[in-house]
Amino acid sequence: MKRNIFLGAIAIAAAVAGFFIPAVFVLLIAAIINLIQRRRGTDVNEAPKPSEMTVDELTAQYGEPEDVILLNAVRANEALGVILAYKDFLVVEGRRIDKSDITDVTFNNSGTPYAPGEYQVIIATSTQDYLHVNAGYDAAWTKDVAEEIKKNL
Repeated sequence: MKRNIFLGAIAIAAAVAGFFIPAVFVLLIAAIINLIQRRRGTDVNEAPKPSEMTVDELTAQYGEPEDVILLNAVRANEALGVILAYKDFLVVEGRRIDKSDITDVTFNNSGTPYAPGEYQVIIATSTQDYLHVNAGYDAAWTKDVAEEIKKNL
């Protein structure tokens, strides 16, 4: 009830302000939309996405890995910062991929002439699915990561 009164008051204020100053009207409408989207997007009971999990949570789920391939030292305790190698599968960004499904591993630079981009390890699977995993801004490091993945296949 309080939220509806609050949103109604903001809408009335936006309409009055918009009559006199159109730029303020646009900003207030944008603020209202942002507020509504934030409230809809936050669910306390929602389970974390696999890519938001920590390495400890992944090892609790899949067990101790045979090898841990470091992608990004800053994110070493997150699913996005490592690849966990097991006997029959890899865990990439929190997602389990069977080794038999992987057809190729390579890397590329995701930068454009207009903006720098991170180097990415690209993992191709038999289902024509490509995983682009960010590995930082160092080409030699990314090449070593791709070779380490190939060794674990």
